[in-house]
Amino acid sequence: MSIQKFSEVIPAELPALDVPGVDALMKDFASKSSNGTPITFGMFRMSKGDPLPYEYEFDEYKLVLEGELAVEDESGTTTTFTKGDVIEFAKGTKAVFSSPSTALTFYVAQR
Repeated sequence: MSIQKFSEVIPAELPALDVPGVDALMKDFASKSSNGTPITFGMFRMSKGDPLPYEYEFDEYKLVLEGELAVEDESGTTTTFTKGDVIEFAKGTKAVFSSPSTALTFYVAQR
């Protein structure tokens, strides 16, 4: 059994996603597989700009740490998440992300 410390995760520099017009940054900090079940954690930041469509090929949870993140589901319903909210995405979910200002999230994914 081991314990590993990841320091300075929240203020870490995140690389930009390569999507024209979308102001979004993301970084996986660590991935591990135990008994064939992978788990990854990282940070995602999105600022005001074009929306980001995304289809999940895995299960994921996002915890909003700062700001507001709007998520539109396949039916066209948009839900706004703020600090302290957790969002669950099941494998196969199609979502469109946007932010009226900026949002920072911590995610854990099974991929």
